[in-house]
Amino acid sequence: MYSNWYVIQVLSNNEYRLCSKINNRIDRSLYAECFVPQAEYVYKSNGNVHTRVRPLFPGYIFVITDTVEDFYNRLRLIDGFKRFLKDGNFFTSITNEEAAFIAGVTDNEHSASMSEGYILDSKVYITSGPLMGKEGAIKKIDRHKRIALIEFSFMGNPVQIRMPLEIVSKL
Repeated sequence: MYSNWYVIQVLSNNEYRLCSKINNRIDRSLYAECFVPQAEYVYKSNGNVHTRVRPLFPGYIFVITDTVEDFYNRLRLIDGFKRFLKDGNFFTSITNEEAAFIAGVTDNEHSASMSEGYILDSKVYITSGPLMGKEGAIKKIDRHKRIALIEFSFMGNPVQIRMPLEIVSKL
């Protein structure tokens, strides 16, 4: 029923807080879902392995709605957001390809888990995880921080996001 994904810019570090406010204060008949695409990053500290969840798009939340004007009029009454992304005077949804990419690298909870792979002759091969089949989008890998910079088109512009990636071997 709802097919348009819109992007809302929020004050930094307020992504989850504003999503919660939207879910509590705006009538659910105006939108299907409000969410923050996120990723689970693994890091070591003092020899211990920790997992931290962070937004894939810091400072932005997503809402799926087909009644964007009504939703926006209700959203303006909630503090903590900066703006609805627009093209001129028109609300602009992300393209179906962009929505499919985000949905493809995240699960039903909109969270991207750790991908695993290896490097052979300077070429990356992903063996498991959401980056499997998307090796061509990888622009840079930081093996120490266990992240990959992924480039894709977002709102008509090329952007890079950080995705969790464990390179288990380099052959």
